Amino acid sequence: MSTMSHAETCRIAADAVAGIPAAFAPPVLVGFDGFVDSIIDVVQTRESPSSYEAMPTIATLGARITAAAGKSANIELVVKQTKIGGNGPIMANALCAQQAKVTAVGVLGEAAIDPVFQPLADRAVKVVSLGAPAFTDALEFADGKLMLGKHFYLANVNYERLVKAVGGVPALKDMFRSAQGIATVNWTMCMGLTEIWRRLAADVLPGLRKDRPKWFVDLADPAKRTAEDLQACGSALRDLQQHADVVLGLNEAECRQVLNVMGMHWPVAQPEWEAARQACVQLRERLGVSLVMCHLVKSSACAWEGGSVGAEGFFEPKPKLTTGAGDHFNAGFFSALLAGLPPVACLQAGGATSGHYVRTGQSPTRAQVVEFLRSRAN
Repeated sequence: MSTMSHAETCRIAADAVAGIPAAFAPPVLVGFDGFVDSIIDVVQTRESPSSYEAMPTIATLGARITAAAGKSANIELVVKQTKIGGNGPIMANALCAQQAKVTAVGVLGEAAIDPVFQPLADRAVKVVSLGAPAFTDALEFADGKLMLGKHFYLANVNYERLVKAVGGVPALKDMFRSAQGIATVNWTMCMGLTEIWRRLAADVLPGLRKDRPKWFVDLADPAKRTAEDLQACGSALRDLQQHADVVLGLNEAECRQVLNVMGMHWPVAQPEWEAARQACVQLRERLGVSLVMCHLVKSSACAWEGGSVGAEGFFEPKPKLTTGAGDHFNAGFFSALLAGLPPVACLQAGGATSGHYVRTGQSPTRAQVVEFLRSRAN
């Protein structure tokens, strides 16, 4: 566990990230989801064809809907922005910003790459699409967001489609043979991901390479999945662990859910990162994976076979945006882990990557991560 001050962990992380060789550009494979996100206002009153007042709160919309019970209602939505979405594409974009050579695989377009993913396609080394993307309508209010998802096309995230899209099993083996890091994310929405892991562990990874790549996994809010699904997920991760060093990344809510399924509880400890540290230790031992990381709103923690650590983070009370903050933490953490940085530096690199993103709306470069950390190291 960490007894270092926040400033000290920031100094350690800044020096570690600054020490990564400029030419370090690890090949990373990221998959397999993909969303087109529409950022939307819900109209309360419209003054003219070009002017309206948006509903201020979720409760305002709730009251309008409740009042329509037994009657009807016409609710106008205004799309303010259409942007890249999905845990995989957002994490892939953030990894590109930190010089990773990214191969992005996901539901990124049917006949061609959807225009919303073109900036990622321009930055990545390779992009492979499994089919048309899913969609999310994000209704934004002053007190939060309502994320209305249309997930039909995520059914294309399956092993057979993956093999076909990349050009057969030999091409799939080449893809997994060359990646120093692998990230398979959004397990919750990608119902075929457990089976993909099992098939990869059984048919692709055995004897594929002499080294052990690092394999990042993000469950992405598994509340709607059953306890049986989560147990099957854990079993598939143990299958992967035979061939790779599995890194499970969780936020606090996800960590609590997995603990509950495994018959454990969120530890009672202060500060919050100490509770998370203890939780990571328990989950890593129970799951048998190489590393478990948990990022909270104000701190983070991780546990590995040789120990565990927690650290204060970079809370921003008035963020420019929050959608994608966790994906950026994951990207910064994983990028640092691939570079061989110590765990506390990986945590702070993840926090700085996310911290820069929520304040600016931009995925930071390594130099910007160093600058962010050094500004908080005094």
